[in-house]
Amino acid sequence: MGPAYTSSYRYYKDDHSTSQIEATVFDKMLVGMNSTYSQNSVITDSAAAGTALATGYKTKNGFVGVTDAQTVLEYAKEQNYLTAMAVTSTLTHATPASFISKGHHRDDQAKIAKDFFKRNAKGHLKFDFLMGAGENYFHEAYSDFNHTAKKNNIDIYREGYVFDKIRSLPFIAFTAFDYTQYAIDEKEKNRFRVAKMTKKSLELLEDKPFFLMIESSQIDWCGHMNDIACAMSEMDDFARSVEIAKAYVDKHPDTLLIVTADHSTGGLAIGKKIKKDDKTVTEEQRSKSYIWYRDVIKKIKASAIEIAKEIRKSSDINSTFKHYTSITLNNDEYAEINSTLLKKDKKIRKVVTSIINKHSNTGWTTHGHTAVDVETFAYGKESEKFKGFMDNTDIAKKIFEVLSNK
Repeated sequence: MGPAYTSSYRYYKDDHSTSQIEATVFDKMLVGMNSTYSQNSVITDSAAAGTALATGYKTKNGFVGVTDAQTVLEYAKEQNYLTAMAVTSTLTHATPASFISKGHHRDDQAKIAKDFFKRNAKGHLKFDFLMGAGENYFHEAYSDFNHTAKKNNIDIYREGYVFDKIRSLPFIAFTAFDYTQYAIDEKEKNRFRVAKMTKKSLELLEDKPFFLMIESSQIDWCGHMNDIACAMSEMDDFARSVEIAKAYVDKHPDTLLIVTADHSTGGLAIGKKIKKDDKTVTEEQRSKSYIWYRDVIKKIKASAIEIAKEIRKSSDINSTFKHYTSITLNNDEYAEINSTLLKKDKKIRKVVTSIINKHSNTGWTTHGHTAVDVETFAYGKESEKFKGFMDNTDIAKKIFEVLSNK
């Protein structure tokens, strides 16, 4: 979630009936920027960046945790805080793994799962509750995972984003057996699942000292796909989550809220110059010189992955594409999709995203990560510590300071 994501989200949510572009929750909390480079590359991956944010130490790309370094979550537990994580990725994915696991390659998710049940020096579990996907990795890690959970007095919930039955700690609430759907592809009741997890987490932790790490993991995944509608849906969910957390801080001013990204993804660019020979634009639009069609994005009903699946099943490419995007394909676009269907070695998803990006004037430079600095947002008690430019490792160091001064 680099700066282009928060900027595009502001324009995506703008109320066109007013002359002013309204600030988002991110704009209201911005305090600085942080660098994200890893130990062996100016462009980090999530394992190295997550480790930096969790421990204050740089590591090489691909590796989770520093073997002998305590994480901020572990230190908080040592200081008698309740500790929890809620994510839309698998719980053993690179970023959440960085807060509780050590010395593994990010791909070894079953090995990472075993670290979740290693107790600290006081004999306590490192977490009080977890919300996220990836139950499959815990079953891979243990011959009888249900027995392991019971032995550790951990309740297991498997109702997706329905948390009504949860009353006490410790627990793990699995939102999916393997991976969760994108927000844009979820049923309406689960569209804002990060917000749901945030709300329930804060209800369970209210009026207690706690450390809670929440990740809107799939902003990054949409960026990898260069899928702008997918990314904006994830941003909308995350913004609601931040609003809930900010409101909690307003009611509990002794709480610190920090929001940042582990890196940016995709090299997102917003808009481009209108070509002189473009006959599809109005004179009013032409007078702007440059334009980004956010309304094209707002009409997209599914991720490019889902649209591609539906096109493969469909007997009418034009109507299916229009149903999910409101875009009428021209002859060249139709031919491009049709030829991709005939060639098994090409992914139709990439054609879908390229057409949507062309129609919305959205640009991307890569399907990978970028080295751009990311924003630091902070609110509440001791938030002034996070002002200005810093490295991502400094964020962890300052959290350690805050926890030490409890």
